[in-house]
Amino acid sequence: MLHNSVRLFTIRGIEVGVHYSWLIIFALLTWSLAIFGFRQFGVELSEIEYWVLAAIASLLLFVSVLIHELAHSFMALARGLAAKSITLFIFGGVSNLGGEAKKPSTEFLVAIVGPLTSFALAVPAALLWAATWESEPRIGLVAGYLAIINVILGLFNLIPGFPLDGGRVLRAILWTATGSVRRATEGAATVGKVIAWGLFGFGLFQILALGNLFGGIWMAAIAWFLHNAASASVQQVVFETRLRRVRARDITRRDDTAVPPGLSVAELIEDYLLPRNRRAMAVSDNGRLVGMVTVSDLQRVPSAERSRVSVAEVMGGREGLVTIDADARVQQAVELLAEHEFEQLPVLEDGRLVGMLTRADVMRQLQLREALDV
Repeated sequence: MLHNSVRLFTIRGIEVGVHYSWLIIFALLTWSLAIFGFRQFGVELSEIEYWVLAAIASLLLFVSVLIHELAHSFMALARGLAAKSITLFIFGGVSNLGGEAKKPSTEFLVAIVGPLTSFALAVPAALLWAATWESEPRIGLVAGYLAIINVILGLFNLIPGFPLDGGRVLRAILWTATGSVRRATEGAATVGKVIAWGLFGFGLFQILALGNLFGGIWMAAIAWFLHNAASASVQQVVFETRLRRVRARDITRRDDTAVPPGLSVAELIEDYLLPRNRRAMAVSDNGRLVGMVTVSDLQRVPSAERSRVSVAEVMGGREGLVTIDADARVQQAVELLAEHEFEQLPVLEDGRLVGMLTRADVMRQLQLREALDV
């Protein structure tokens, strides 16, 4: 699912969308090319031509980024991984793959195909640049930019800092050498953080020594993004390592308490939520789960009307209700919680409610296993 994004199309089951932040970089890139970049090539054009060509080049850059990400996704599919979506955003593009690679070779191939695709895109762009520079400099201008930027894109992604493609290649190598995906991830992420600090320092240098405010801020923003992504990647691997054998039933507190749909909102609050310190309750009708009611549902009901409004009127209905089976892996539960931005999920066994699994339950289990090293 693409959050905060505009869905463009679907290809081979992969949703492609544009995050709202993409509009920022598109506008800045178009402005930069029209005012500075294209004028450095010595081609005399009208103001409107500079702006139109800059907009076309910016769009084609993101087409190049999309093709780069599609290469990752298609390789992932070929190697047995799921490819859910691709989102273009302010820092380029990101592929949302279903799960991590099970073998270093898969990690290596999925990672390396992106930069290789960027280099491959640069070749026809360079040939078109050479063929049209004298006869049609407008085409040559855009083609030359695409040739240069795709080489830069490929080289940048080959930097051996996780989670860049080069960092994933490094992780695959370390994984092969150590036999441990966690140690490989920690090593690649450490390199990624060092590189991020180096980029941050270079950004400060650009601002303080060269007076390049925009370039320096942009470099610092990239460094911040890489550092956070590297840290998040380590946390994700720790989570998967510690909880890979844990099932939903193992950490769900058994409590099949549910409220009837005819209960008033006032009674729900006074008799169930406050005494039990709960933020949500399952709703059942004659033993059949029919919905969920949460604090956010109740906040929409004015205090004066709570005694007259029933739970059935405000609850999330059974149709589309997200639940999880007691035998499902905790990893699946976490993915559902994140995808739907929930705080808890009803856990079912043979179709009947056995309890609620919350984000807090998952975090407590992870912290306990980390402390006990199990």
